[in-house]
Amino acid sequence: MAERHGAIDSQAVDAAFNRVLDAEAEARAAIADCRERARAQVAAAGRAARAIASRAERRIQAANHIADRGIERGLAELAAAAASAPPAAGPDTATVARLTARLAAELTGGGDAEPSP
Repeated sequence: MAERHGAIDSQAVDAAFNRVLDAEAEARAAIADCRERARAQVAAAGRAARAIASRAERRIQAANHIADRGIERGLAELAAAAASAPPAAGPDTATVARLTARLAAELTGGGDAEPSP
């Protein structure tokens, strides 16, 4: 009877061992599948990121082009206004002389009195 009991145990051990090997093979296949899906997702994310960056670059270039045209128009308007405006009058010589004398007095400690115009 002991031999029969030993044979049953050996068969049960062999069957259990085979189940473990099968489970391990299934686990390795599942891990490989997960790795492949992860690679595919990373590749898809990279493609999506490049597409987003490309769209953003095109939008930035368009915005810069619009801004450049606006600046060009503004400069042209300023140039036209400056060309049609009468020449600006400079400060009168009496005011320049008065301010120069006041500055010289402040810098040299020559007093607080403001020179007369």
